[in-house]
Amino acid sequence: KAGGSINHAVKSMRWPGKAAVEVALVTITKQSWKRKFVLGNRVVKTITPYLDDSETPGNPFPLKQNEGKSFQGSIVLGKGFVLEPDEAQALIAKNPKNKDVLFPYLNGDDLNNNPDQSPSRWVINFFDWEEDYCRMNYPDCFEIVERLVKPERIKMKGDRGAEYWWQFLRIRNELYRTIAPLERVLVIARISKTVAFDLLEKRKVFADALVVIAFSELSMFSIYQSTIHNIWAWNYCTTMKSDLNYTPGNTFDTFPVLQFIHKDDKVKSAGIQYYVHREQLMLAIHLGLTKTYNQFHNKHLSKFYEDHSSSISHLQIKDIEKRYGKETANLIKHFKKGEPKISIAEAIVGIEKLRRLHAEMDNAVLEAYGWSDIELKHDFYEVDYLPENDRVRFTIHPDARREILKRLLELNHKIHEEEVKAGLWEKKKSKTKKPADEVKEIEIGYGLFDGKEGKDCID
Repeated sequence: KAGGSINHAVKSMRWPGKAAVEVALVTITKQSWKRKFVLGNRVVKTITPYLDDSETPGNPFPLKQNEGKSFQGSIVLGKGFVLEPDEAQALIAKNPKNKDVLFPYLNGDDLNNNPDQSPSRWVINFFDWEEDYCRMNYPDCFEIVERLVKPERIKMKGDRGAEYWWQFLRIRNELYRTIAPLERVLVIARISKTVAFDLLEKRKVFADALVVIAFSELSMFSIYQSTIHNIWAWNYCTTMKSDLNYTPGNTFDTFPVLQFIHKDDKVKSAGIQYYVHREQLMLAIHLGLTKTYNQFHNKHLSKFYEDHSSSISHLQIKDIEKRYGKETANLIKHFKKGEPKISIAEAIVGIEKLRRLHAEMDNAVLEAYGWSDIELKHDFYEVDYLPENDRVRFTIHPDARREILKRLLELNHKIHEEEVKAGLWEKKKSKTKKPADEVKEIEIGYGLFDGKEGKDCID
């Protein structure tokens, strides 16, 4: 807008000094540039502010169709709220009524690293209830919070955290009210290199390190776990070092999803097959999402299997790492600990099947968009938005990536234009906000007590 153009850029590289950070290099000129435009080590026709060479100008718009469906989890702020499972169970055994305010507490580490994505801790949750009500009805839990949380929170003078010290700093009532009718929800870690979604049972408190999306269908899992959404997220997200920062505003709110695509039988079927296989594979190998996807993107794994399918007991870890890479060595070390329930050969076959199912899921989603003319050509490619020493991913061809991003942006603009014409973006009269200390009638749990326990994905 200021009349400049980017004539050279490196999207991601290691800082040459001692600091362990990734940086981007950008050169901007206001002169009429008639020489080459260089992006990374490629000569391109143009370089956009997103540091790619997309031919479609402009930014994506947030879409009304996505509004009010994605949320950051609760900001607890106070270690005293958090309990070990045995502490929570002891409080429930002492007084079953305590179950009203005790919940499994899922954070980003649990989601990405536990093989079953289960919460490792519990949390005391007094919602937005009055202090006297909590003290009178749940004295055991209230005493813990008063003793361990209040001393630190009351130091936050002039802040909600001090005034309502027995509550979470950010309760996220809207999140829990929105998901109340659902059996399960779509969840992703805000900071992650895997961009891995999961469908989880709702009866828990979701930490602020998570983004919760009010979808429960396997077809929606299929769409958002697909490479079609993955490349959109990486293109428009911010990053934390080399990890993606999945913010609802930049990524979810702008992502264009065609109406009724969630009813597409192929998309749903592909999502079910992928989800079930991934779940069974993680439990069998005893790996979480992050380490499973590390192997998913490990291009040396199949070669290792060809060379050593019979036995690995005689192999030295240093030799494996030198010949087949760090991730292969990590997998072998994991198997030598004896935690997996299957053999290394079965695990590698399972990972290869996961890649095939991912490709099938991508093609099903692409077909639902009506873009079957694009050849995805799944294989191992270097992607320029990742660190120099960790750029190889099992993904789609760069040409397919550029074309899909172009069409998605055009679709985003088209949907936004239709929403504007329909009057959905007309300014609404501002409503008078209720005072922060106004206490509503007690709503027990906002639906968190409904539904079944467990993570049953298919009815």
